[in-house]
Amino acid sequence: MGPGLWAAVLALGLGLEAVWAQPIFPSITNRPFIRECVRVHNEFRRQVVPSASNMRQMSWDAALARTARAWANKCVFKSNTYLSKRYQCHPTFEFVGENIWIGSYQIFDVQTAVSTWYKNNIFYNFSLHTCIKNCDRYIQVVWATSYKVGCAVHFCHTVENFQGLDRAAHFVCNYGPAGNYPTKPYEEGPPCSRCSNDKCVDKLCVNAGREKLISYDNWYPDWDTQPRPPPRPRPSGPPADTPPAGQPRSSCDSYCLSVLILRLLFLVLSAAGIDCWRHHVDNTLLYIPTSLLETWSITKTCLKGHSGSKRSNNSFPLTLNYPNHNLS
Repeated sequence: MGPGLWAAVLALGLGLEAVWAQPIFPSITNRPFIRECVRVHNEFRRQVVPSASNMRQMSWDAALARTARAWANKCVFKSNTYLSKRYQCHPTFEFVGENIWIGSYQIFDVQTAVSTWYKNNIFYNFSLHTCIKNCDRYIQVVWATSYKVGCAVHFCHTVENFQGLDRAAHFVCNYGPAGNYPTKPYEEGPPCSRCSNDKCVDKLCVNAGREKLISYDNWYPDWDTQPRPPPRPRPSGPPADTPPAGQPRSSCDSYCLSVLILRLLFLVLSAAGIDCWRHHVDNTLLYIPTSLLETWSITKTCLKGHSGSKRSNNSFPLTLNYPNHNLS
């Protein structure tokens, strides 16, 4: 193996290492990720000591997740500076809460991050409502009236305001409505004893209307610098080609029919060209046309041979200008 080949192998190895060193974390629409974020939060909320009488069950919120993603993407080790501004982090919650976990991407998972926040409960005295160290993260996790959560995780090559931490996972969760006000995070008492009209499910107050999932399709934080998808139009009524109720719907629309016709034409032209080559070309490099235009051009050129003078089978003049295909 020559030195040039060794260099190529080494470069390939370094490139693969760089790819493997950057994990692909789940997106904010990944269903297993969403289920895990919600599950872990509710798991800790039902474990509080003393027990909570009014602890609401949390459910996912797409707008909170977009806010979490926008801040996580910045790779900055500090709280979101827009949390104190009204309606800057959610279209309906005036203010939202936040928790941040940042560390090596190799040890990240949702359970680890949320449990780190919850374990700050050792610094919190519920009776006195005091903290011997920072316990805001724990208080937000178990804030009884916060019933929506949205999280995001982002891979950061470097982290601003955190020297020495490279290739990190930046995990952010936002909560609505916000917690951490100067009161206790929940009311002490038998589980669900103050759920009002809510249903009690495994020590948590459940309300289907409150937990309804809303997509917020066209809402993004104003300060989010990431590219946004085009807004989805809201139809004012049924499409013009929608058949009346009770009538069968066509299984193939105009686009579908045009595709079928073009495919049939492609097959016919390909068959004609192949038949022409089979009768008049020997020892020719097989070339497969890649488009309808190429197929027609080749077939037309080939069929012109039929109208010319009689030629030897070994000298049929088929001159084609093939596109430059990059096979590397």
